Amino acid sequence: MTQTPKQTLPLHGKNALIIGGAGGIGGAGARALLADGASVTIMSRDEKRISAFAAELAATAPDGTAVDYIAGDSLLEEDVLAAVARTSGDDGLDICVSTVGRGSTTPLLLNNAEDFTNELRVNITSAFVAIKACVPAMTLAGGGSMVFTSSVIAAQSFPYMSGYCAGKAGLEALVRTAADELGHLGIRINCIRPGLVNSPDNPKVAASFAGDRSSAFLDQTPLRRLGVPTDISGAIRFLAGPESAWATGTAITVDGGAHLRRAPDVQPRLRQELGDEVVDAILAGRLPEHARAQR
Repeated sequence: MTQTPKQTLPLHGKNALIIGGAGGIGGAGARALLADGASVTIMSRDEKRISAFAAELAATAPDGTAVDYIAGDSLLEEDVLAAVARTSGDDGLDICVSTVGRGSTTPLLLNNAEDFTNELRVNITSAFVAIKACVPAMTLAGGGSMVFTSSVIAAQSFPYMSGYCAGKAGLEALVRTAADELGHLGIRINCIRPGLVNSPDNPKVAASFAGDRSSAFLDQTPLRRLGVPTDISGAIRFLAGPESAWATGTAITVDGGAHLRRAPDVQPRLRQELGDEVVDAILAGRLPEHARAQR
């Protein structure tokens, strides 16, 4: 019997949930999974944005696939459970990709415990919630693959980004432990370490690293360019699919070679934004006057 084109797609019949799938890396990952035959549900807090993106995806979906979306918060267990149920139906869940993350460039002495803890919650707790929610549905499917986006700085110090470094390092520790604990169920859990990715559909990111501001990163990137979402989506597709069937608890670095060097020097940017007096006080180990007043 001759196979139809949809049956030749390597992810035909698979159900995939993309958390943080409204654009950027998550959107590129959704496109890659859909193109290879998976039915895709995207989740984000911005319902207007994901509904428009879901319609865009559906217009290019191969025969035999489905595209859906659900609005929800990645830190709320009830929202993630609803997204898993919406994706899996009676067949179980095969793939979950989470691109949730947040980081800020803030000197440690200017940071506060609440903001620091919030960065840990976004980067670590969101992954914990996703793993816990997905296990029963993936067990029903006979196993599955979870892919998280970490960062090259999970294993590289980056001055003035202590919350983000700690958050992504914690995410990777969780991935390793969960992969070990859940491997007997056929559930694989891995992550990707991107370098700096400039998402054209994210104006905030694009503006933040436009012009001269990107040069500090380019100087520490052997391939001499910033990443784009499709640079990462290939790794997502690999870890989500059968080609990586014997990979779990690991991290794949996709960063243009940035891990071979060191974090860029963002001190000139801080001087421009905070002023020399504040930066000089921080370098001397003193809290600037305005920071003391805020404590």
